[in-house]
Amino acid sequence: MNKYLIYDIKETFCRYFVVAIHNKMNLTAFTDYLASSDYLRNIENGNLIEISDISVEEGYHSIVGNNIAKDDSFGIYNDAYWCGYCYFELFLMLRKPFSYLFLKLPLEKMLDLYNVYHEMDISQLVDYFHDKEKEETILRLLCKRYRCSINKLSKATGISANTLNKYRSSDQSLYNASFQNIYKISVFFKTPISLFVEEIKI
Repeated sequence: MNKYLIYDIKETFCRYFVVAIHNKMNLTAFTDYLASSDYLRNIENGNLIEISDISVEEGYHSIVGNNIAKDDSFGIYNDAYWCGYCYFELFLMLRKPFSYLFLKLPLEKMLDLYNVYHEMDISQLVDYFHDKEKEETILRLLCKRYRCSINKLSKATGISANTLNKYRSSDQSLYNASFQNIYKISVFFKTPISLFVEEIKI
């Protein structure tokens, strides 16, 4: 990845968080929109040129569908900006999709970490994230978030409950699942299929 483009794109990415939180947008809705956006798809696929000239106003509208009267996010380095910065650094360092980062460490929780971690080296947040991601698997978190039982998921997707229980017990089992099963789970939860990719090739 071009390091100069990365710097500019990271700055814009962080400012989206400032705008969303300043405009009192629901935090989960914001990261859901962001995770499903073409903007993040381009970043994850390394297509940086395509998004390098997009203004904050344009980009925010394309992501969440809302207009902002005035972009006053420039030069603001608050807790919202820090959250965006941390997610981007976690993406670069861990090569995990943004949808995974948002699921394992929701924005609401990331904001809570600001007072503790914002003056520390990013490596300490990485250590925290590694501990956090071991607590619950992807499928367990999705089922909890959408209040969905394995039996309900099995009926909706046609995947056996035994197979789903295996996916729920281990992220590695889910990563090794067939594309057909991954696709069905992704559609059911309306989540980007990138969530089920073990590592992004940066």
